Amino acid sequence: MSKEYTIGIYIRLSLADEDTGYGNKGESDSIGNQRMLINRYLDNHPVLRNYPRLEFADDGYTGTNFNRPQFTAMMEKVRRSEINLIIVKDFSRFSRDYIETGNYLECTFPFMGVRFISINDGYDSDEYKGTTGGLEVVMRSIIYAAYSKDLSVKTTSAKVQMMKQGKYVGGYAPYGYMMHPTKRNALAIDPDSAAVVRRIFDEAIAGNNTSAICKMLNDENVPTPGQYFRSKYGGNKKFSHMSEKISWDVAMVLRILKYQIYTGDMVSHRRKKCGVSTKKTVAQEPIIVEGMHEAIVSKEEFELAQRVIRTGNDCSNRKVKDYPLRGLVLCGNCKRTLQRSKRKNGSVFYACHHSVHDSDTECRIGERYSEAMLEAIVYNAIGDYLALAEKQSVQNREVGDIRKAAIKECAAKIKALQTQTEQLKTAKLRLYEKYTSGSISKDDYLKQKQEADAKLKENAEAIRQAHERMQELDSEQSCSDDRLNAVCDEFRGSKALSFELTHAFIKAIYVHAQDNIEIVWKFDDFLQG
Repeated sequence: MSKEYTIGIYIRLSLADEDTGYGNKGESDSIGNQRMLINRYLDNHPVLRNYPRLEFADDGYTGTNFNRPQFTAMMEKVRRSEINLIIVKDFSRFSRDYIETGNYLECTFPFMGVRFISINDGYDSDEYKGTTGGLEVVMRSIIYAAYSKDLSVKTTSAKVQMMKQGKYVGGYAPYGYMMHPTKRNALAIDPDSAAVVRRIFDEAIAGNNTSAICKMLNDENVPTPGQYFRSKYGGNKKFSHMSEKISWDVAMVLRILKYQIYTGDMVSHRRKKCGVSTKKTVAQEPIIVEGMHEAIVSKEEFELAQRVIRTGNDCSNRKVKDYPLRGLVLCGNCKRTLQRSKRKNGSVFYACHHSVHDSDTECRIGERYSEAMLEAIVYNAIGDYLALAEKQSVQNREVGDIRKAAIKECAAKIKALQTQTEQLKTAKLRLYEKYTSGSISKDDYLKQKQEADAKLKENAEAIRQAHERMQELDSEQSCSDDRLNAVCDEFRGSKALSFELTHAFIKAIYVHAQDNIEIVWKFDDFLQG
């Protein structure tokens, strides 16, 4: 009897290699082509055509890592034994990381009993049972990884050439504009947001500083650029964690007043990536092409506004110092980073200034929190955390030994049951031979066959339960334990607070009041466990 399958169809398209065409399309043609190819293959397959199919499509996600929502959802179903066959167009749709691809093909999928098919590569894991996937699979994956890096470089070069021609290559239009309805890679004025931009410039030209402009916008409940974006693109993840409360701040107003794009000039490539495999960027001289779209303000008005904001200090060339709590201390109310300031006596404090221009705020405006006090709290908390982690690590090692023994016992049980199953199948065959030769009667044959079938069914259920138990034991080990242990080993001897120490353990520090400090840890699953 053939094996029953539940098929997981996996489809992926990255932003670098998509062919989306022009206009708002819910899904790219390439996604559709992958779907059509895979379903046609399954429809024509003599064994797989009638089995249920589940589709998982990641549109706009890179193949160089596995941080993709639909891939994660598919693997979750694999872990729950709801999918036992995965099919893709080719290996590059599954992943461009040849090391991880090999790990899935040689370790993960065989352990979970999952069959893997790559159509264009002519690969079916059922044809490699008992052997490796072969050098051809490895070499093809290496080529895919190299191709991915080369594609990234070529895509960036092509975009830079478009920028030099004055074309807009961003995914979404900047605040004040929208994508041109008829011209590709061009901008057109968005009446609603452009009116806000125009007013900000008018107020600045009239002599109002950025603080006064912020207060005016907040008092009139004008949506911030992020909130306006969310109102237009509700399903987009950008600004998804932003507060619902309208709260303009000086930085928002300054960004608008300094953005030359509002004069009709196309301003692009203000930052560049540090490398192909990193998201880190650095500032650089932008590409500016004049007169590429309708201006919201004239160049003369833009310069007048600059004179108002130039009264402040130019911090563009100031070197940022990595003090221990940098970027971690947030307001417990508005969830924004607290401003760090230094007094004349040298003491440093934090305060919430983001809502200072909002008359209807619940933030503790004017209340200051000593940096020395916060650092002492954090240092003691990390010390307690390390002690608890050490204790947990010892317990984990003890539990881990028990878990390994249990997994080994399950594996031995499965092997014994599989051996017994093969023996029963052989016995059934011999039993049939005895019946056909006349050595036993039909009644005896049917009785013994029924007993063998019942035992086979019992073995199959026992094997299934043993597999589930092994998966449960394997999943009980927290995926962050190894990383947590490595971080603890690195910083266990620290004698003072440092930027590296705090950022290794802490996501955020929310200050609700002088006596109410909340620390959010990076390894929170360890504390919950």
